[in-house]
This record gives sequence, structure tokens and C-alpha cells, in this order.
Amino acid sequence: MKNKLMHLSNETMNVGFVKKVEALSGSSVRRCFQCGKCSAGCPMSAFMEHPPNRIVRLLQLGQGQRVLAGRSIWYCASCETCTTRCPNKVDLAGIMDALRKLSWDADGPSKESYVQLANRLFIENIRTYGRQYELRLGAAFNMKSGQFLKDLMLGPKLISKGKLKMFHSKNKNIGEIEAIFKRIEEMRKKGEAL
Repeated sequence: MKNKLMHLSNETMNVGFVKKVEALSGSSVRRCFQCGKCSAGCPMSAFMEHPPNRIVRLLQLGQGQRVLAGRSIWYCASCETCTTRCPNKVDLAGIMDALRKLSWDADGPSKESYVQLANRLFIENIRTYGRQYELRLGAAFNMKSGQFLKDLMLGPKLISKGKLKMFHSKNKNIGEIEAIFKRIEEMRKKGEAL
């Protein structure tokens, strides 16, 4: 999709999506004048098909789906180098967070859906047990990703060395943890949290 010819028109430009990104991030993509300082300082730009300044440019052109269809937003390390280097105070790290959030909500077309799956399972573990249960996380990830035998021989080695627990107990403060999750859900409904 990187080298595909782009046709701009009222039909292809999704201005509503860009407004959502700006509202979530609290930063305007229109402030960027494409100096490239963000991409020059980004430690992950070599792995991205769209480096940070190109992500902003695509958003300026209303091409949000093109951004979500790539992997770049998932390679961002949230180190905030881009935000720090920006002479126009564009919060690119915040924009990347907003893009990941919008991709997550839409079960986005991202090629990095394993990242979304791992994030979801991680959060479910925290909500269920109040802490991370690695054996369940690994097993659930393998089942849901269709990689049933991935790292199968690693499990027994980790268990024998005490690095992985076979059985797990819930955190004694699970009620408080559930209250935190409910509070975040309430804030999301009101638009106060991502």
C-alpha cells in the first residue's frame, strides 16, 4: 500500500476520522509543516513503512484508513522523541496513541492484529486475577492466534526452573481492581479517557 497511487477527493478524504484523532490526542495535525525532525530522531522509523512525519501527512490528507492498514503505529515505542523534537509542538506520541486506540476500537485492519490480541488478553488477565498469569496468557494467545504449538517446549523448561507457575491465585484486592476497571469504563463513556 506504500507505493500505491493516492487519489484525493471529497470521497477519499475522511476528515471526520482526523477530527477524532485530534480530539483524542489533543493535538492538531495541521500544525505540522513536514520538517522531518520527528522521523529523523525516531528510533523505530527504520521499521515503519510510514515514518512519523508521513503518518501526519497522511492524516493531513484525510487518509486515516491507510495509516491504520499499516504497521507503523504498532512499532511506535512511545518514547516521545518525536514530540520533543517538534518545533510546532505537535504531540505525535499522543497522535500515535490515539491511532492505536481507534484501531483497537474498530478491530482495525492492522497487520499487527497479534499486538491487539496480546494487549486484550493481558488486560483480561489483570481484570480476572488482579495480576498477570503468564501460563494462561501464553495458552490463550496461542489458541486465539491459531498458533497452537508455538513455544510448546518452552513451557516445561520455564516451569521446572520456577519461572512460570502452573497454578495461580487471585489477588486479594480483586474488588478494588474491578472498581478501577469500572471507573475507566465510566470515563470512556463520558469521553474523559481513551
